[in-house]
Amino acid sequence: MLARTRPFNPAFDRRVDRAFDELTSSFVASTRRTPVVDATWRDGSLVLTVDLPGTPGDAIAVAVAGRTLTLSVTTPAQTWERSVRLGATLDADAVSASYLDGRLTVTVAAVATAEPRSIEISTRQAAPVVIDSDTAETPETA
Repeated sequence: MLARTRPFNPAFDRRVDRAFDELTSSFVASTRRTPVVDATWRDGSLVLTVDLPGTPGDAIAVAVAGRTLTLSVTTPAQTWERSVRLGATLDADAVSASYLDGRLTVTVAAVATAEPRSIEISTRQAAPVVIDSDTAETPETA
């Protein structure tokens, strides 16, 4: 014979079920979290960091096409991609990346600025126009 030690209380049972659902859903949500790209400026360069704990390095790709930088991760458990448009002050040809201890760091150098320089101004004088007064033709009759 089965005996219940506490009386049946539907309100209490719903609260326990709700608490259990919240606990398990927050756990599942935290394991499927979308990576966050953090961007900062350091020494004139744009530095992007992404925490990817447990992701093997060969599953990560960094690519530049035109002025677009793309970061991507492809594993059996996760596929993620983020693209960033590089502004005119960033050099799309000067991108470096490193992956250490679960953190991807991508550095985009700023475009080298031209140094100010002086421009010499030419001061040539135009050749003088000579008009011969002995000719019968004048500018008004020509």
